[in-house]
Amino acid sequence: MNTWPLQKDCPKFYGVPDGDSNGEPDRAWEDENLVRIACPWKIYLAWDITKQASGIRIHRKCASSLTSVLGTIWAHAGASQDKIEEMRLHLYGGAYAFRTMRGSTKLSIHSFGAAIDFDPENNGLGKPWKPDHGMLPLDVVQIFEAEGWTFGGHWQRPDAQHFQAARVS
Repeated sequence: MNTWPLQKDCPKFYGVPDGDSNGEPDRAWEDENLVRIACPWKIYLAWDITKQASGIRIHRKCASSLTSVLGTIWAHAGASQDKIEEMRLHLYGGAYAFRTMRGSTKLSIHSFGAAIDFDPENNGLGKPWKPDHGMLPLDVVQIFEAEGWTFGGHWQRPDAQHFQAARVS
């Protein structure tokens, strides 16, 4: 299992994605730190399911861990796209996105390329996580957590679409 940094230590661990603090992503940081990994199943943009995603853009320090998690989920699903779609894991909500946390001036963990979202419509911010009610399944959450990822569905203000390679405390 990985021990990811605390959220407050992400700049030290992942680097600073806004090198000159101008509120814009640092293209040199992106080129040096972000990689695109393949998902073993077909993923589609949650906001436009007619568009298949070409891969997942993530920090290089998270790439092998996320690849392992996705491979374990794929095996758990019997390498079945139909099973993945039953779990709604084909609805990709994004990974790297340079932005602040909602309601904050701090950078989102997505800004470090250390977070990923699935099925945002059914697992949205503020919606309590209930795995038996069409939300992300418990076994998927457990697979991520076994690899050290933090699940946003457990937070006081739940974000059940969200997994991050950073600890809250």
